[in-house]
Amino acid sequence: MNAFYAFLLVSLAGFALLCAGVWLLIGTGWALIAGACSLFCIAGFIRRGMTNG
Repeated sequence: MNAFYAFLLVSLAGFALLCAGVWLLIGTGWALIAGACSLFCIAGFIRRGMTNG
């Protein structure tokens, strides 16, 4: 798996968690939103690594 596919996978998983968290928005929903934020941070680090800067 190259970095681009990892970036796409992590980004889509983060978006899915964000959508599920907003849809629930009860106790579990906030945990899903926090998970989405962490996946977006991971995707940012992968993107930064792909651009070498």
